[in-house]
Amino acid sequence: MINYLDRVALSLTLPLVEKDLAINAEQFGMIFGRFFFGYALFNFVGGVATDRFGPKIVLGIAVGMWSLFCGMTALATGFWSMLILRVLFGMAEGPICASANKAINGWFPKKQAATAMGLLSAGSPLGGAVAGPIIGYLALAFGWRPAFVIICLIGLVWMAIWLFVSADNPAKSKLVSPQERALVEKLKEEQPGEEADLVHASHGFGYYLRQPIILVTAFAFFCYNYILFFS
Repeated sequence: MINYLDRVALSLTLPLVEKDLAINAEQFGMIFGRFFFGYALFNFVGGVATDRFGPKIVLGIAVGMWSLFCGMTALATGFWSMLILRVLFGMAEGPICASANKAINGWFPKKQAATAMGLLSAGSPLGGAVAGPIIGYLALAFGWRPAFVIICLIGLVWMAIWLFVSADNPAKSKLVSPQERALVEKLKEEQPGEEADLVHASHGFGYYLRQPIILVTAFAFFCYNYILFFS
């Protein structure tokens, strides 16, 4: 939710920023487009980093960095500074999907992973939905620059809480009792028969592309992301 609140903030304050920095629509098209260069690249970097260092550290750092770059938008003076900040902002947001998925995989049994992922995915459109009134009020009441600073602070507070209370999995958590750890690990080992066959069997890439569940899921995500990014 915080991710999309920060991401759409510039779109919502665009009329004020255009007037203040004298950036035209064509230039803003380049600025918004460059975000995805950094974002796409660091999807892969974030995946590698999450496998190596764990989701707690990677997600915490990602939220902290993108919050800072979002807040630094208030320091932009023109086209080039805004473009550079937007690329850096996209790079910082890149690891969110890999680290969040890794966290779910570390905590939830397979039978509950889809529910957890559904709740996680709901944060994106929810963030977009609440961003309008929140960012709009802040920008009109205090100006667009203070609005970016305020939403930066929201992310930094979340990061501090996350790093303090979270863990990569139940075995590393100080908030989970030994009995609860044993129960979670037992549930994680239990998988439906078909899913277990799909996960543990050794197949080529083409095999998975022919699985109906994968094709349907890919099509659903395509439709979801198309609407999310272009609406």
